[in-house]
Amino acid sequence: MEHQALPNSDGRLDDNLYVVVRVYNEAPVVRDVVVELLSTFINVIVVDDGSTDGTLRQLQGLPIHLLQHSVNLGAGAAMQTGIEYALRQEAKAVIIFDADGQHRVEDASGMYGKFKKQGCDVVIGSRFLGTTTNMPWTRKLILKLAIIFSNLTTRTKLTDTHNGLRLFSRKAASVLNITQTGMAYASEMLHQLVDQGMEINEYPVTINYTDYSLSKGQSSLNALNILIDLFIGRFMK
Repeated sequence: MEHQALPNSDGRLDDNLYVVVRVYNEAPVVRDVVVELLSTFINVIVVDDGSTDGTLRQLQGLPIHLLQHSVNLGAGAAMQTGIEYALRQEAKAVIIFDADGQHRVEDASGMYGKFKKQGCDVVIGSRFLGTTTNMPWTRKLILKLAIIFSNLTTRTKLTDTHNGLRLFSRKAASVLNITQTGMAYASEMLHQLVDQGMEINEYPVTINYTDYSLSKGQSSLNALNILIDLFIGRFMK
């Protein structure tokens, strides 16, 4: 695993905040996503999770921290790699941001504003407090079921437990030890945060479901996989 860090520049959110972007075969969109993030955030960490499609070529020349997995290890492992690197850089807060273009940079900066104002440990984006565009009804149904399951097993009352846009304080990021290889990492992460007494807040965000993001894993079939992973992760350890 290699990394590259280029000097910070002025005029953006402070350099104790790091944004982690998990990437796997996102060549068509990743450069635009990262460039937009760099317009607001100084420190952007891209974790390439074994891409084989030219993703790395699209990232050339960008002032990012680049981490690489030699093989695909999954979303949870990529998130853990990025968080651990951010903590080694003395990050005071870490934002997780998806690479497929479904998240908005203004929502990420708004979550950071809430974190700074309220001093909570975790801020999770909620599409159900905010808005969605082009969301398949089948995915909405399955996500609602996943939310009910996660809330019952973690004793939380969240409205969106599988939103990929998240912010962690340094304290919260430090307690995470993600081992799940599938999408059940979100439930595993939530259990760890609750068990360690972290204060979790939500922030309304907009999720844009495009043809590309749906083809990259936002399909209803993948939502069903989330439910399967939740049951396996919870009861088959």
